[in-house]
Amino acid sequence: MKYLKSILPGSKERRYAAWLMDSQPIFTSFGKNIYLSDFVNNAIDRVASEIAKIDIKSVVQRQDLLQIQKDDITRLFRFKPNPLQTTSDFLANVEWLRRKNCNAFIYPQYELLTLPDGRQIKRYIAFYPLKPTNIYIGVFDGNVWEVKMDFEDGSSYTLPYADLIHLKWRRGANTVVGGGDDYGQVNDYDIIRTIDSLDKTIQGLPKSIEASLQIKGVYSAKTLADGAKMDKIRDDFESHITTSKSGMVATDLAGEFTPVNIRAPEISDSALKFLKSVIQERYGVSAAILSGDYNGEQHSAFYQTAIEEFIVQFEQASTACIFTPREHDVGHRIKCYYSKVNYMSTKDKMDLAGLAKETGIMTLNQINEMFGIEPYPEGDRRLQSLNFVNTKLIDKYQLGKSGNTGKGEGNE
Repeated sequence: MKYLKSILPGSKERRYAAWLMDSQPIFTSFGKNIYLSDFVNNAIDRVASEIAKIDIKSVVQRQDLLQIQKDDITRLFRFKPNPLQTTSDFLANVEWLRRKNCNAFIYPQYELLTLPDGRQIKRYIAFYPLKPTNIYIGVFDGNVWEVKMDFEDGSSYTLPYADLIHLKWRRGANTVVGGGDDYGQVNDYDIIRTIDSLDKTIQGLPKSIEASLQIKGVYSAKTLADGAKMDKIRDDFESHITTSKSGMVATDLAGEFTPVNIRAPEISDSALKFLKSVIQERYGVSAAILSGDYNGEQHSAFYQTAIEEFIVQFEQASTACIFTPREHDVGHRIKCYYSKVNYMSTKDKMDLAGLAKETGIMTLNQINEMFGIEPYPEGDRRLQSLNFVNTKLIDKYQLGKSGNTGKGEGNE
C-alpha cells in the first residue's frame, strides 16, 4: 500500500458540488457474503485462471492492416505490467476484483515526455489493479467526472475518471457502474438462497451420518428399587460408562432395549445438480469446465459466456483510457489474443493444419506448435496451394485460361 500510495497523485481536499447516487458510495465492504462459498470461489478462479492466459498487445489498425507496436505498452504486458505482478497474475487479479466487486479499476502510471517540437506524450511505466473499500463517482464544477477512492488504511485519493481503466460485471441498468440495479451494490439476493441451501446440504450430510452411527437404540430399565438404591445404581452405571473402552456397558438391571434406526438423508443427484447449476449459470462456468473434463464444444461455450466478454470490455476500456483521441484516429488499439487452438481435439487441429497449408494462414512452426512439436530453422515459412488465386488477378487469370489476352492475340 505504501508503494502504491507513492505513485498515486496527492489527495485533493475538495468540497464536491454533486456526488452521483446522492453522495452514497458505489460499493462498500463488498465480497463478504456469497464469496465465503468455496463453490463460488472455485467458479471465479476457473474463469480468472483462463483469462490469465490472454496476451495483450498494442497495435495500429488501419482497415485490413494490423501491425503490433514495439512500444512501452506491449513491452509491459509481455511479462510484468508492474513490479509486483506478472501479466498472468495481473489479469487473474483484475478478474477476481471484477467478479467479486462487480467493478475493477486499473491505474495506468505514466510520465510525460516532451518532444523536440514541443508536443507532450505519455510514456507508460506500470499498470496497477486497485482494491479500494469505497468508491464515489461524481462531477466537480459541472464538467469533470472524478473518482474518490477510500482504501483500507484510511487513505483517500481523488482521480479523474478518464485516467482509470474501469471494467464492470453484471452491468444492470445503472449507467455508470456494474453490479445490477442496486446503486452498484453487489446484489446477492438472487443467489444467496441457492448458496445457503447448498451449504446446508453439504454441512448437514456429515452431521446426519455421524448421528446415525452413534445412536443404536433406547434402553429402558425397570426396577422397584428405592431412591437411595436408585442413586447407587445410577452412580454404578455412570462409572461403567466412563471406564468402558469398548463402548459396551454391562448391567444387571432388567429392562427393554428398543432399536432406533436413524438413516442419513438421501440427497438426489438432480437436486444437487440444480443447486450447483444456478451458481454455475451466474458465472458462466459449466460442471465440465469446473472438473476439467471438457471437450472443444464445451470450451467454446465457456469462452463465449465468460472469456469473450472480458476481452471486449478490456480492449475498449483500455484503448479509451490509454490513447488520445488523435491516436484513436490513426488506429492505435489494445488487442487481446486468446488461443483457442490449444483446446481443440486432435482431429480439429489436423483439419486446421490442412486449411493452413492450403491458404498460408500459418507457418510450419506454428502448425508444429499446435501439436507440441519443437520449431526448426526452416519452419518459419508459409505454404499455399496453387489452386487459389489472388482476387485482384482473377480477370487476368480467366483471360489467360481462355486464350484471350484482351488484344486479339492467343495465349502462348
